Amino acid sequence: MLIDLQIHSIYSDGYLTPTAVAKFLAQQGVKVASLTDHNTLAGWPEFYQACQKLKIKPIPGIELYTRLNNQQINLLWYNLPIGDQQVAKLLLTSQRHWKVRLKQHLQKLVKAKLLVKDSHRVVEKFTNFIPTNGLLDALLLVPGNREIIVERLDDSRFREEEAIGLLFGNKKIGRLRLSCIDINRVIKLRRELGGQLVFCHPAKGRSIKRSLVHRLKNLGIDGIEVLSPHHSLGAIMYAQDLAKRYNLIITAGSDFHRFEEVSCGLKSAYDYWQADSQDLQRINEIIG
Repeated sequence: MLIDLQIHSIYSDGYLTPTAVAKFLAQQGVKVASLTDHNTLAGWPEFYQACQKLKIKPIPGIELYTRLNNQQINLLWYNLPIGDQQVAKLLLTSQRHWKVRLKQHLQKLVKAKLLVKDSHRVVEKFTNFIPTNGLLDALLLVPGNREIIVERLDDSRFREEEAIGLLFGNKKIGRLRLSCIDINRVIKLRRELGGQLVFCHPAKGRSIKRSLVHRLKNLGIDGIEVLSPHHSLGAIMYAQDLAKRYNLIITAGSDFHRFEEVSCGLKSAYDYWQADSQDLQRINEIIG
């Protein structure tokens, strides 16, 4: 049975509505799916309804930016109680902190003449978690900003990643740091409310450290995302071994956000990726 337990929509950094995402998954033969937008559950009602119509089993989920000491750890929380006031407060506080941090960073960029005057006001257009790619799209609509970025990158056809690097990873201005929730706070809340916490794409942009997985297991993390397009075959095999060593739930997610606008070549991870539940240790604890 094909599953996908990490997907994003327009409610965070994806480009499709929850309904459009569900329709795409149905076309791929997916039978169980979780919409895991960053630090928001706003897309869940629409995704749930769409999945019901398409005969896909929807699993409540969210991707959280958390912090363990000074290290960012992305966690997937499945089967959390939708509508719980404690969860809502946690997410709202995180979103507010992030919004303030973004506004301050944009003001620095304006001062450095990397953005036009009053560009920081675009953050007010967002009502949920503000993704950097969505923020970039909004900034490019402000007259004058695109021209500045084209000049700085010396490329009229710059890619999204390049512009994000210029604005949010600029060492001269100061790199933008994500607003992360203390991981112990999330684990404590999960113990109270239920669900499963999974270490999200652990090999994305880095190697997997056994000591970190061991520590997360001791803290109370339930699983590890093994099958991910972000992982090499070697990383998948190593993560699978660690999951078996520490008896962790093994999950899989495409981290689908959008279709690439290309005339030929790969348009999404689904051109080469899929996950079957029979390959995933203890997965029924999440999908039932």
